[in-house]
Amino acid sequence: MAVVSLFISAAALAGIALSLIYQSRQTRLSREESMRASHRELLVMSINDNVLRPCWGSPLAELPEEKARQMLFANLIVSWWHSAYLIKETKDRQLRILCYGFFQGDVGREYWARARAGWSDLAAAGASAQTKRFVAIADEEYASVLAARA
Repeated sequence: MAVVSLFISAAALAGIALSLIYQSRQTRLSREESMRASHRELLVMSINDNVLRPCWGSPLAELPEEKARQMLFANLIVSWWHSAYLIKETKDRQLRILCYGFFQGDVGREYWARARAGWSDLAAAGASAQTKRFVAIADEEYASVLAARA
């Protein structure tokens, strides 16, 4: 009888541990989504109001209006892909297809030429393995498109 009781207690404890692990993961995902939503909102505000662009500290303010808006919108696209990749909604092969198509366009290539150093710095500064992989894939596809165009 004591063995059965011990087994039931162990199973209950394992269930509680799994529940806590799941809750922790869900809390982390929720927090990450909240941060991404804030980032999107800031970018959209900058797209719609050129007075806010210099606040990013980037040379966006020096670009013509249309080009600055394109770079901000391209950042929204790549950030969206990054978010989907982090939560494993986008797989490596899918990301490669998205990036390859994106870099076929002038805006996509110009965006990555301007932003890749920042993405690479982020990856090198201790970002997650997923972010490092994301940047590596984007860089590989960018290089692939440039090579095909040469």
